[in-house]
Amino acid sequence: MENKMNNESAMAPRGSRRILYVSDPSSIAGGLLPDPVEADDLRAWVDMLADSDVDMLQQDVYAQGFTFYWRSDKFEYGGRPQHKRFLPLLDAGVQPLQLLLERSHERGMTFFAGFRMNDNHGQEHFPRPTQFNESHPECRLSSQGAAHDPDQRLLDFTFDDVRQYIFEAMEEVVSRFDVDGIELTFREDMYFPVEHAEERAHLMTDLVRRLRGMLDEHSKSRGRHLQLGARVYASFEECMYLGLDVATWVTEGLIDFLCPMDPMYVWFNAPYAEFAALTRQSECMLFPGTAPWSSEDARRRIHFTAERHVPGSANMTRANDRALAHTFYGAGADGISIYNHFCGHLWPPPFYPQALQVFHELRDPEKVARGDRHYIFEPTRGNKTHFAYHGQRVVLERSALRLSSGQATKPSGVFRFRLYEQEDEVHQATLMVRGSLTQQDEVAVQLNGVPMAPGPLGETDVKFSVPFPEVRWYPVPPAAIAWGENELRITLEAADPEAAGEIVIDEVEVWVEPK
Repeated sequence: MENKMNNESAMAPRGSRRILYVSDPSSIAGGLLPDPVEADDLRAWVDMLADSDVDMLQQDVYAQGFTFYWRSDKFEYGGRPQHKRFLPLLDAGVQPLQLLLERSHERGMTFFAGFRMNDNHGQEHFPRPTQFNESHPECRLSSQGAAHDPDQRLLDFTFDDVRQYIFEAMEEVVSRFDVDGIELTFREDMYFPVEHAEERAHLMTDLVRRLRGMLDEHSKSRGRHLQLGARVYASFEECMYLGLDVATWVTEGLIDFLCPMDPMYVWFNAPYAEFAALTRQSECMLFPGTAPWSSEDARRRIHFTAERHVPGSANMTRANDRALAHTFYGAGADGISIYNHFCGHLWPPPFYPQALQVFHELRDPEKVARGDRHYIFEPTRGNKTHFAYHGQRVVLERSALRLSSGQATKPSGVFRFRLYEQEDEVHQATLMVRGSLTQQDEVAVQLNGVPMAPGPLGETDVKFSVPFPEVRWYPVPPAAIAWGENELRITLEAADPEAAGEIVIDEVEVWVEPK
């Protein structure tokens, strides 16, 4: 377990910038901005973010070989219908990217140009591929067996042509626009053939070094440091599996900020402290990423409930946001990266700009610590074989208990989760476990070796257990909570005689009310 560090437990964030808002290539363009877009619309959008305490704006300007918010003689523009609304501005010689960065600087925000290093959105999003993609079939990962890429758009960074192409796009943006840096977004699960990814990681590192050198050259001429950031998967093991040697990028001083996250969903249980242990030995800032949903199942629930006119019921709540931010800051983060926020909050109530107001709280660790927090530890995806499943399972075999009748052995398993909570600052905490339990299944639960008594008075609430037999509730003594990693042991005490097979428990939630 990680040790509680008392006054040093919540390491103070470095620097003064806390909130990095990421605007993807198309969601704001299609969901917020009018058609056609005028210059004042873009300024109003930046003002909306600045008024919500955003410090840094990252606008994705490149994906699948297409440019967005800027037009180039060398690279193809748009590729999606919503980007036609910028054509009147572009035809008038006005680059929307220039308007965004100018207004950001006027409002005191740092502006980054974002580049999606690969993007598997299919034909329904990008009706056609770029000429580069069509003319380089040998560079496509799908021709070598890539999954999740039906239109064969993912590129193999093994090839010099691929690395050169995206480098030139970045170089053009930095040369033409007064951006404060660029961010590399690694949101897909392939950049090299899987079986060769780790051994070819040096090729991606060479590209990162080259980008660092290019930015350093422009820094000299502009009299300020241009930054390089990276958005990556939220564990070093996953990154290396993809051929991304993130640790080297940090230790060599190649990147200025790092945003680890699940590419689509919130991963409360990620090893953010491992990233902080590395970044705090350097000048690299740590901005872990958020998302609008806690899991794929939660995202499906929002679509399900939308048909019943209850949109947004499965979004991350304010208490969820505080819990995640508390985890980030407790693990040693310097701020928070807001990713795909619009997907969950741009259309459902309370809409923009009201939905942006949470940033005022999330940027301040002390404000976060004063609010109630709701942690969710569940699989990010329903398929436990998926690369980014990010889940745990306690499996209790009912038949094993019956076979061991009269003996001391009982089916038992451990579920580990991270909480950066200090017992002397917790007024009340409640633990919930959920799985394929029936009402007649009896389990004993220990948190860090402390037995948990069910229900408010030490007994299961029958009124609740009848309609929801798969759920168990436990008030948690604050002294049972450990700083960092917590160990939840679940033991099968009695099995439902009418049920067969195994019990799977893969969802744990914790509510914390601070003093």
